[in-house]
Amino acid sequence: MKFIIFKFNLLITLIFSLFCIFIFSASAEVITVYKKDHWKVNVIKYDDGARACTATVHNDEIVLQIYRSKDEFTLETFYDDYTNKKLDFFKFRIDNNQPWRDDNPIYDDGWLMSDIFDYSDNAAKEIEDEIRAGRKFYQMAENDDIAWFSLIGSNKALDFFDDCVSKGGDY
Repeated sequence: MKFIIFKFNLLITLIFSLFCIFIFSASAEVITVYKKDHWKVNVIKYDDGARACTATVHNDEIVLQIYRSKDEFTLETFYDDYTNKKLDFFKFRIDNNQPWRDDNPIYDDGWLMSDIFDYSDNAAKEIEDEIRAGRKFYQMAENDDIAWFSLIGSNKALDFFDDCVSKGGDY
C-alpha cells in the first residue's frame, strides 16, 4: 500500500512540475539586443503578443532596470534580500546631483518600481540625461545611500533601449 501511495505522490509531483515548467516557460520570450559589461537591453515578447523593452544593470544580487511597454514605463530596483520591502518611497540620485523622490512607488516581490509616466516630461528628460552622463546611480533611504549601480556604458545601452522602444520591441 505504501508503494502505491508513493507512486501516486510521485506521479502528482511530476505532473505538477511539468505543468509549472510549461506555464512559466510559455509566458514570455526574452531576446537580448545589447550586452556590454553589466548592461543588458532585452526585448520581452509575451504570449499575448505584447512586447516590452528593458535596460538593466546589475551588481551581484541587486538590479536597476528601466522597463517600457505600451502601458508601463518604470524605473525599478530589485534586491534578493527584499531590502525594498522596507521602503515606502523610491529615492535616488545620480552622482552628486540633487536626489529624486517618488512617494508612491509600487512594491512587487522584491521590485520597487517608480512610474515614469507620473513624472513631468522635463523631469523624465533630466533624469535620462543624468543617467546617460552619470557614473553612479545611488538608491537612497531617507538621507543615506543603500546601494549603488555603475552607469558606465549607460549612454550606449540607452541608445539601444530607445531604439527598442521606437520599434515597439519588434525584433
